[in-house]
Amino acid sequence: MKSIQNRLKSIYENLNIISDDLTVYHYERAEDYSLPYGVWAEEGESDSFNADNGKKEQVIEGSLDFYTETEFDPFIDDIQTVLDSTCCGWVLESVQYEDETKLIHYSWSWRIV
Repeated sequence: MKSIQNRLKSIYENLNIISDDLTVYHYERAEDYSLPYGVWAEEGESDSFNADNGKKEQVIEGSLDFYTETEFDPFIDDIQTVLDSTCCGWVLESVQYEDETKLIHYSWSWRIV
């Protein structure tokens, strides 16, 4: 079975090499954040495979939220490219404009094996 640490670090590292102008935080954003930014987190196990009294494949699922002021922000495609290369599956769950913050908020769910 593959290391959870290595799979999660791969997501973190790949999201943070997209651009020097984009920081993607783990669990929560820093207080001194700048826009645009993302926040990702693993949320638990899903659809894992057990056999011979043990776990043979472990599927971890999580979420990624991206916040921007820019309409049609090019980082959206970059983020999805990273998800394609590091996750076995992902879904763009929602895109919404937040009146209170005046930000566009993209939300993905993802799974890794």
